[in-house]
Amino acid sequence: MALMFVSTGTLANSRLRTLRLRTLAAGVGVLAMGGLVGGLALGFYLGSTLRPGTMPTLDPQLPGNQAIIQLVGTLSGRMIQLEAMATRLAQRTNPKAAAAPPPAKGGLAPAPRPTNPAALPPPAQPAAGAGGPLVDADEAGGGPDTAAALVLLERELDRVEERLANVDAAFARTDVDAMAFPSRLPVLGVPISSGFGHREDPFTGQIARHTGYDYPAAPGTPILASAGGRVRVAGPHGAYGNTVEIDHGAGLVTRYGHASRVLVKVGDILLPGQPIALVGSTGRSTGPHLHFEVIRNGLQVNPGFYLARGAH
Repeated sequence: MALMFVSTGTLANSRLRTLRLRTLAAGVGVLAMGGLVGGLALGFYLGSTLRPGTMPTLDPQLPGNQAIIQLVGTLSGRMIQLEAMATRLAQRTNPKAAAAPPPAKGGLAPAPRPTNPAALPPPAQPAAGAGGPLVDADEAGGGPDTAAALVLLERELDRVEERLANVDAAFARTDVDAMAFPSRLPVLGVPISSGFGHREDPFTGQIARHTGYDYPAAPGTPILASAGGRVRVAGPHGAYGNTVEIDHGAGLVTRYGHASRVLVKVGDILLPGQPIALVGSTGRSTGPHLHFEVIRNGLQVNPGFYLARGAH
């Protein structure tokens, strides 16, 4: 089938022109597809740039189908963002599971081919019958229902995004708490020579209480912060000699004694594992070593209760 029309005017010779219906339909299809892709692209852009609470609902200025297309694109963009956030949280909760290899290209991994013919699955059963009169979606209220469902979906996405943000904030608080917990070794690769509790005093030979762990090490060996915190003592400190004390908050303090040199000053904010001093034999000491204490609410406690909980 073809359409015919006459071209007239001073700049055109009057002649008969034909346009095949198939060519016209193809052109209209290309324009429609371009509008659909443009709407989705705009929606993805809005979904990636707007914050929760500012997402648009159906735009009354647009025709119904275009407004729905735009909203679908917006919600799709938000779904991509939420999926990325959920994946990141999954990696923090279970890095090994999150690091599992992806399935084969194309989506699902191919199923193994059975070698035994008896193991082949039975043939698929024919689908159950279905039928009924054809009712247009607009007649059944599909158009307005679809728009309302999309708006409700947008509100649900707001709630999901808020919950994921709360989980993310809880992880951040946990990370901060872990950084301030004295669970890391203050000297690496050195076994303790004297533990917490009663022992024979090295000077008097009498039974006395030892209030920390001793780590014998060569002079100048780095002493590391067992956790993050603020330096409250940095310098000579009685029988401890050159000492560093770090306040970790919540009533927890760590003490590092007998250092040959202190590398920090009072008020410094430290990160876990940061060098704070060098092993020495200052104060009441018989040789180069680190005397390490954990103080909770003003009382020395067994450092092993804390170091055992760290990954060292």
